Amino acid sequence: MAEFEREQRIPVDAQVVFDLARDMTSMEAWLPDGLQVEPSGPEQANGTQQVTGRVSMGDEVDEAEGYFAADAEQRRLEWGDLEGGGYSGWLQVDDEGPGRSRVVLHLDVTGEHPEALGGEAHEITDEYLAQALDRLASLATQTTT
Repeated sequence: MAEFEREQRIPVDAQVVFDLARDMTSMEAWLPDGLQVEPSGPEQANGTQQVTGRVSMGDEVDEAEGYFAADAEQRRLEWGDLEGGGYSGWLQVDDEGPGRSRVVLHLDVTGEHPEALGGEAHEITDEYLAQALDRLASLATQTTT
């Protein structure tokens, strides 16, 4: 198993950042290249939704059914593979004062996925987390200006 974690401070209100992050229609604007997530079932009353996730790395495309859960009170997103043998993670948005937030993005990769085995795929995955946070920060900043 490999764990990845990145953190970024964003000069935008935490609730605005969280609302953008959890909006499935705006995810493509901030998720890293090669990652797509789309709803594949209705949202449940508890904020959980079944999704289909696709990860492309080079010629490899990995598709899996998963879940996506949003906890509005905690400003926390969680996701994972329904079979439990691939990807899971979370994104936490914390308030750092008026107009400022701190976002932590965490990813766990298990099984035979190249990202879990080290090497170039591992480094690319770490870069993708930084890319996602940069894109989320840019999107949030554009939204408030």
